[in-house]
Amino acid sequence: MSFFGRKAASSVAEERLKLILVQDRSLLPPAQFERLKEDIINILSNYFEINKSEINLTIERENRKTILEAIVPVLSVKRDK
Repeated sequence: MSFFGRKAASSVAEERLKLILVQDRSLLPPAQFERLKEDIINILSNYFEINKSEINLTIERENRKTILEAIVPVLSVKRDK
């Protein structure tokens, strides 16, 4: 095996990965993604005090499945009065 052959193969793999990332990021248009994030924040805010500035919301495609991951720092639980 040639060292140069591996470099060419890794370049192809890198380009494929970039294409996959672009496709994943285009799953929802940015404006729609922001609306989704706002909706999730509004719903969770009914039940929890949350740190809105530290919320991390991602959408990924994995094995033909779409995965929505939300990391939401919960400060406390709201109690019914």
